[in-house]
Amino acid sequence: MDGEQNTQGLFYELLAAAELVHRGFGVSWPVGDKEKYDLIVTHNDRTSRVQVKSSATKTKHGTYRVAYCCGMKKEKYDPKDIDFALTTIQYDDGPAYYIVPVEETIKCWRATFFPPGLHPTHPATKKACRFEVYRDRWDLLR
Repeated sequence: MDGEQNTQGLFYELLAAAELVHRGFGVSWPVGDKEKYDLIVTHNDRTSRVQVKSSATKTKHGTYRVAYCCGMKKEKYDPKDIDFALTTIQYDDGPAYYIVPVEETIKCWRATFFPPGLHPTHPATKKACRFEVYRDRWDLLR
């Protein structure tokens, strides 16, 4: 991984950790880079392994894409390795957080996120993306 990608990944891990702490969660990091998860998130007696995913760059269509795979072989995440993908999208008006169960990430290699109201065919009636139902679902980690 080159330095810029590594810095961006670290930035979003720290941003996610800060948001989690702000919301009353405990956050820990695994030592080294051997695990497929980025953060260990605790709340009361619950512990979750969380992979942080992010996108801050718009496509030419004004959307954001996130790949739900890991490693050089582009393997899908596995429920034995992570519990959630905490996806941060850096919209123009600030970050949005999606707490996506790993079982949902298995159904797709990547997801396209549309800023609210910008869906290309149904701006008023369709959700911004398939994972919009997971936006701010902090309760899933409790």
